[in-house]
Amino acid sequence: MESILPGKAVGILPVNGETCTDFEEVSGEANMATITISWSAAENASSYLVQVFESDVEIGDTTATTNQSKFTLEKGKSYSWMVTAKNNDGETQSDTFSFITPGEAIGNYAPFAAEITMLYNTNNGELVISWIGNDEDGDLLTYDVVVMENDAIIEEQEDLTTVELDPINALAGATYNVLVKSKDSFGNFSISIQTITIAD
Repeated sequence: MESILPGKAVGILPVNGETCTDFEEVSGEANMATITISWSAAENASSYLVQVFESDVEIGDTTATTNQSKFTLEKGKSYSWMVTAKNNDGETQSDTFSFITPGEAIGNYAPFAAEITMLYNTNNGELVISWIGNDEDGDLLTYDVVVMENDAIIEEQEDLTTVELDPINALAGATYNVLVKSKDSFGNFSISIQTITIAD
C-alpha cells in the first residue's frame, strides 16, 4: 500500500515576527506568560510535535492531537518554534516561526527567525534561495547558511551580509534543506529551517 505522508502545518499564532499580544498571566510569576501556539491543520496528520526554541536550545516540546498548544515562557524574550505533522507513514516539518513574549526586554533581543524563500525555476532547473531577516532592536544582522541536498552539504556560507545565494542547479526528485542562522553583534541568534523537494 502506498504510504501517505502528512501535509505541512502552517503557523497561525503568535503572528510570525511580532510581539505576542494574546497571552495569559501566570499567577505568582510576574516574569512569565502562558502563550497559546496554534497552526493550520495538516492533511493526513494524526498528531503534531510542537517544539519551542530559544536561540538553538529547545526549551519545550509537546505532542498534540489538536491544532494548538500552550507554553509558559519568560517575558521579554524572543523565541522560535516549529510543528511536525505526524502519521503512521512518517512526518513533515513546518517552516520555522518566531515571536517575542510581552514585557520589558531581558537584555538585547535575539533576531527573529529568518523567513526563507526557495523558488525553483522549471525552465532552467535552478533553485533560488533567499531570506528576510529582522531584529526587534534594529541590530545589523549577519547570516550563516547551510544548504543540503539529500542530507549532504552542498553549500556552507558564514557571516553573510547579503540575503540571497547564487542559484543552485537542482536535481529532479532531490530534497533540499536550507538552514539560516541569523546573528546580531551581541551574540544572539536564531535558526530557521525550510525544506523543498523538487518534482521529478
